[in-house]
Amino acid sequence: MFKPLYTLALILAAGSGMNAAAQSPAAAKKVVFKGKADAKYNGEYVYLFANQPKMVRDSAKITNGTFAFTQPFTEASEYAFYSGYEKRTTGDYSVLVIPFEQASEMSIKADMLRFDRSEVKGSKSFFIYDAFAKATEPVYEKLMTDLIAKYGKDYLYNSKRDTTEQKHKDMIAEYSKGKTAYNALVKEKLISTVNANPNSFASVLIMQGAAESLDLPAAEELTKKLSPAVLDNYFGRNLLGQINGRKKSAIGNFIEDFTLNDPKDQPFKFSSLKGKYVLIDFWGSWCGPCHTAFKELRKLYAAYHDKGFEILGLATENSKTAWLKDLEKEKLPWLQVIDEQENKSVSLKQFAISKYPTTVLVDPAGKIVGRDLNIKALEAILDKL
Repeated sequence: MFKPLYTLALILAAGSGMNAAAQSPAAAKKVVFKGKADAKYNGEYVYLFANQPKMVRDSAKITNGTFAFTQPFTEASEYAFYSGYEKRTTGDYSVLVIPFEQASEMSIKADMLRFDRSEVKGSKSFFIYDAFAKATEPVYEKLMTDLIAKYGKDYLYNSKRDTTEQKHKDMIAEYSKGKTAYNALVKEKLISTVNANPNSFASVLIMQGAAESLDLPAAEELTKKLSPAVLDNYFGRNLLGQINGRKKSAIGNFIEDFTLNDPKDQPFKFSSLKGKYVLIDFWGSWCGPCHTAFKELRKLYAAYHDKGFEILGLATENSKTAWLKDLEKEKLPWLQVIDEQENKSVSLKQFAISKYPTTVLVDPAGKIVGRDLNIKALEAILDKL
């Protein structure tokens, strides 16, 4: 899937120019996507999905060169689309993301071969978001294309490759260098976009997805420039939660106690671990890299658990069933709790977790002493302690 940030082509449409007040009451509660495709694709499907704030899945069959989706409208949000034909014929698929600010009708002229290049008619927000995407995503795409050309796709995405060999170290060094340049570009475009468009929902989405490229004071200052109206939605609240969580989870701060349920649906208080060094492992059953990291965490747990070290797995999940199934499969020996996706009461609001896996090291007094430390760094700290 082409999505280093959201996708290689982030497309935004905020309506067809129709005033929401002029619509009928029924229409005012719907967001409608009307699509056109070449008639040769009749019988093929276009798929709609969303993972936040809740999971939504839908599909539409192309008939007489047209397809359509209608979804309830509650607040400014976004839906993503992909081509079933593209996925079936290439084994991969690109994603077209269409945010919307109000109940309205939008149109899609579908490119079934590369759906993220489809044309979308909308408001000024389209050009704001599209310009940001076109200025940044090709840089990441080139980085990955160059790495694949040099090291091979199978090696690049092989989670079991030997991390001690020079080839792996060279690849990581090249990726890190390229990613640093990409992050700098994202930061530059993020600042200029938000400064120029503080009243656009597009700016909220861009900030919510890229705020980590800024240090905390800069992210907080830029967020303050966004108007309250465009922040009054799930993604705006998510952004504000990220900023607040980054404040609370800064190294040197003491963790606010929290309670989440364990696999037996029993409440578990973090303060019950007081007196131990605790590594909080933020993960999810849906997260491939999280599962890869379990191998090293098992070694760490085996080496230090008897010396007063504990790991608390904190899973952010849409599905409790998937989480329980994964725990049964992995049989992890350390403590586990669940932070269900719709609430994100702890992972977002207290720790500003936006990428997985993320680890946070806490000392016996409850003070944060490390974040995103690699295994060697963790071993070095625990050996000293």
